[in-house]
Amino acid sequence: MSNTTLDGLLVKLREPDLDLRAMAASDLLDLLKKLDISFMKDEGKQCMTALVKLLYDSQSHVQNLGMDCLGQAVCLVDAETAKEAVSSICCEIQQRGTSAETTALSVALRVMSGRISEDADAKKVLGSLAVPIASMLSNSPDMPSDVAVDVFAALSDVLTHAGAQVATDSEVVNQIQEVLLSFISHSNLSVRRRAIAVLGAFVVHVPGEQSEKALGIIFQRYEACTRASEKCILLRVLVTIARQCPERVTKIVPSIIDGEINLTEECDREERMTVLLVFETFVQHCTELVAPRRNEIYTCAVEALKYDPNYNYDDEDDMDTGSEAGDDFGDEYEDDIYEDDEDDTWDVRLSGVKLLAAIARSGLYSPHDIAQHIGTVLIARFREREDVVRAEILATYATVVGALGESAADSASGVAEVLQQQAPEAVTLILAAIKNYPRSTETKQLAFAVFAQLVLAKYDILDGSLSEITPIVTAALSADDTSGTLQTASSSLIKTNLKLDVLEFLRVLVQRSSVSDSAAEFLIATKDGLRENASSKAFQVPSASFTAAAGLVKLLSNAAHQSSMEVAQFVPWAEDMAQCAASLTGTDDQDLRSSVNVFIGTVLQKFGDHISASTAQQLLLILTELKGGMVHAPAVLGAFVQAISKPTALPQEIVVDVAPSVLQVIDPLLRQGSASVVTVALNVVKALAGYGTETLASAGDHILTNIIAIISKSPESPPASALQAFAAVCPTVSEENMRSVTAKLLKLLSATTVYDGQSAEALGELFETVGRSFPGLMDSWKDGIIENWSQTHARYYKQRKDSSNEAIQVPFPTAMLTNAAKSINSLYTGFYEAQGQQWTSEFLESLVFTSPRSTEDIALVCLGLRALGYAASQGWLAQSDQLAAQLDAHIQSKHDDVRDEAAAALGKYVGSYPATFAALFASATASDSEGASASGRLQAVNVAVDQIVGTGHDKTSADAMWAQITAYAQNSQGPLPDVLAQSLATFAVTFPQVFIPALAEHVSSSGDAKIKAFYITAFRTVLADRHLSAECDAELKNVLPQVLASIDDESINIRRLSLLALFTVIQSKAALIKDAVSTIEPALFRQTVVNESLIRIINMGPVKKRIDDGLDARRCAFQCVHMLVRMLSGAANTDLLAESIVRGIADDHDIRLLVLQVIHETVSTQAHMYAERLDEIAASVRKVQATKLSPKAVSQEIEKHHAILKSSVSVLVALEPVAKAATSPSAEFDKLLAEVMDSSNGELSVYYKELHSQG
Repeated sequence: MSNTTLDGLLVKLREPDLDLRAMAASDLLDLLKKLDISFMKDEGKQCMTALVKLLYDSQSHVQNLGMDCLGQAVCLVDAETAKEAVSSICCEIQQRGTSAETTALSVALRVMSGRISEDADAKKVLGSLAVPIASMLSNSPDMPSDVAVDVFAALSDVLTHAGAQVATDSEVVNQIQEVLLSFISHSNLSVRRRAIAVLGAFVVHVPGEQSEKALGIIFQRYEACTRASEKCILLRVLVTIARQCPERVTKIVPSIIDGEINLTEECDREERMTVLLVFETFVQHCTELVAPRRNEIYTCAVEALKYDPNYNYDDEDDMDTGSEAGDDFGDEYEDDIYEDDEDDTWDVRLSGVKLLAAIARSGLYSPHDIAQHIGTVLIARFREREDVVRAEILATYATVVGALGESAADSASGVAEVLQQQAPEAVTLILAAIKNYPRSTETKQLAFAVFAQLVLAKYDILDGSLSEITPIVTAALSADDTSGTLQTASSSLIKTNLKLDVLEFLRVLVQRSSVSDSAAEFLIATKDGLRENASSKAFQVPSASFTAAAGLVKLLSNAAHQSSMEVAQFVPWAEDMAQCAASLTGTDDQDLRSSVNVFIGTVLQKFGDHISASTAQQLLLILTELKGGMVHAPAVLGAFVQAISKPTALPQEIVVDVAPSVLQVIDPLLRQGSASVVTVALNVVKALAGYGTETLASAGDHILTNIIAIISKSPESPPASALQAFAAVCPTVSEENMRSVTAKLLKLLSATTVYDGQSAEALGELFETVGRSFPGLMDSWKDGIIENWSQTHARYYKQRKDSSNEAIQVPFPTAMLTNAAKSINSLYTGFYEAQGQQWTSEFLESLVFTSPRSTEDIALVCLGLRALGYAASQGWLAQSDQLAAQLDAHIQSKHDDVRDEAAAALGKYVGSYPATFAALFASATASDSEGASASGRLQAVNVAVDQIVGTGHDKTSADAMWAQITAYAQNSQGPLPDVLAQSLATFAVTFPQVFIPALAEHVSSSGDAKIKAFYITAFRTVLADRHLSAECDAELKNVLPQVLASIDDESINIRRLSLLALFTVIQSKAALIKDAVSTIEPALFRQTVVNESLIRIINMGPVKKRIDDGLDARRCAFQCVHMLVRMLSGAANTDLLAESIVRGIADDHDIRLLVLQVIHETVSTQAHMYAERLDEIAASVRKVQATKLSPKAVSQEIEKHHAILKSSVSVLVALEPVAKAATSPSAEFDKLLAEVMDSSNGELSVYYKELHSQG
């Protein structure tokens, strides 16, 4: 930066001429914004001094520029300079006292702090501002309120973003604490609120004893205070803290609830509101602590909602519940909300509504209870006389119903029935509120929000009330867009918003599959309102009208097909709407353009045979016009595809007539369009092909060329639409042209890697179509598929052979093999279908019966086996002993790839013929079956089980297969393979009511440790499945205590496996074990104790090594404890948990790390548990830190020792806040902590500082 430029601008800032000063300040601001380097120290001081002086300028415009300049410059100077500038501003504010001229200074202070807080590199500067700000607040308690608000905003930035830095200066921290505690009782409401917020930020963001002390002082004052006003202030501070950092108030929440729960009507309004706010905050942020008192808190909310001592709701004359709410519905739109200036009790009721809303969201009650109780209470208060409260009630009820939607879909929950019962009363009271408070526009808007949510919960829930709702719907839709010269803008906007809410309700209402008589009458009465608003000039109204109208057309079409409604009376309306839509297809409003195109497509698709042929053709041609360019192609042509895609009501001859025009439109799109444009063009081709070869006959070869060009751009993952369009256009392509592109096309498709189902289906469809349409090309296509796969396999084999690093595994090209196998199968499927022949595997036998001697032979065999496997899974293979024998022979191959493919193919073959399973299993488990052959046959068994049981759900075969596998397990003398345990899991998952209890019985009754381990492994496999059915969950919940009783088994291996099973269920299915925790946890925590009988000493030359055979199981136990406190917080017995933590700290290093995670996750909710055991914890930590490193230790042992010491210090750091807040301090813990913190303690002190700085 040029010093000359800066100096020149700073000189001009002192010009007496206002314009020159303003121009200089503006130029300086531009310069500061462009700077990316910091000022030199002297340069920065000079600049900041000049800018601060601008704040005293006589002209506000210059002052404002000075503020902005300071906001930029403060991030470009060092901390000392920034502090000096802030000190200067603070001193000036202090000197000017109550003068109004201090506003510019305070605003500048706020701008500077806000700007620094946004700059990650300037946080050090921010922390230094605490001193001058705190001093100014201490010395200027009577500063103007607007100045105080600005200053507190600046202090909030400092505390929030640099609290840790502020905490290092205890004197400043004390000063801030005293200032904030004095200002929270300030006479000005704005200042008081800001001070409360800043005090909350102080407690949350400033670490250390002072913030804990501040929280303690606040709570002590709360407990001791007798003045309601002071108590309210203190409670609001605690609310601020709870919202930002709930764990800081966990110890005092129960006490506050106990003190405030007996809320009576004798409390003054402010106190009542504050307590309700406290409960709302605790329900939201400390839900578990609130749970024991939930019913009492709910009662407080209900009583508050009824609190209206100045009005009698029981007088029926006060509330007109007639249904004629629509007479003047669209006429009164003045937004003069009713308020009784002499009655301020409404805000108590508002607080009650907010508390009820929090309770509904909290999960404290079941969905049924929320609907039954909270819903009923809210409905009863729809007659609320205060607009703002009524609006909150209606909004809350709409939100509650919306949240209950998923539960309403579950018939077992009973939610839908409750809502159905409530709906008539809800509608009646809403309509009454609209009639009695006609000027409350918000009530009208929220009424339709409620109606929409009710319909979403249960589509026919309002059918019985639609006749009552009709007048207000038609009145709202028929309201004029403007209302008088002077009220045009405001009234038009209000009416537009209301119309949009009504149209959204209509859109939701027509998303149903059938039409009742009452719904039909409602639709007849409201359809003209949709047409009227389709021509509206109001923003978004036409678009919303066409969207709702499209839904109505679909509903009417469904009703016509069900013969439940005559739609002839709607046809003129549909034609009129379509003509209106056609006139808007060139609009610049993108939402409207999209909605009219969709509407035209919907009308043609659903009413194409009802409207006149000329109109249909005109509308269809409109959907081929790209007004505005190619960018609109997806929306326009998407609607065209919607209109002609079968099934459609559009006559075929109309589509055939239009086809040449649309093909001319899409030709350049296929060659030049973006991905979305190309996709929609391909979809047009596919849809047109559905009308016969004549629609594409003249353009088939040309389109094929374009499609191949599209595929060549991304051969590994061509768009599914390109593959589908290729299949669709094949019948129109000449055989000569297809032969000419075969080699290129097969080369492209051989590289295709299919991951999603749609692309896989499209690829299969393509090859089927080729086989069906070009029988003369079968050999060339088959040979091309085989040749491309062989080349791919040869490259793989070469890479594997050339790889000198055994750690780097060259992956088998399974995706390419899948592609080739499915392609060749699909090719012959289409061929056989066209020839009228039954599918046969003869074309694969030459591949399968090849002896895999060379690399090329291996490739052919793998392809044949993979293709046979897919054919078997489809049930296409004929039973053949010769084929089965050949598959088994390949299982004995010396080539891994062949063995794997043969095992899968044999398993799928047996899966298609369950009667052969017994022979396969017998051969797999025969005494002479060993090595790779046995492994391959067992894998085939697993595949067959998955095919017969998992996919086929063959219960009869499953019983026999289960008996065969379990009999083998009971009688086997050798090891039991895990693959059979996986097979048993398949039985259990598929038929849970039969095989889960059977599996559990085997676990509990098996006396042999090897057999029990086998069944526990199977059970663990079931538990690891994250997509189990509800029936599986129910059965697992019943048997878990029985299975997990093995945690106490005498075999250490069984205990370890059982603990792994427990870990799995807690991690993935915690709800299943929640009720059984108290039964299982004693055994679990016993496994966290070191078993001395499992420890042995072995001599390794001159060194004795300690081997703990129980360590693995104990580590598993602590993993379970960690997962238990994470997934089921509060479920564990605190005494057992605490004892295990104390033990774990002194245990193996890996276990201590697990214990550390447990401490971090429970310290906020279980602080009292840790506080009671600090002495024991300190003793365990001392034991760890007393371990000595051998003088002959190698580097690995040294690193581990350092890690052990650091983890022990981590325990102290994690529990330090608990120790400081404990009512009964632990002398042992404090002493140990002081020793660790002592800089003379070397390594431990370094670890403490490092961990503390990391938070």
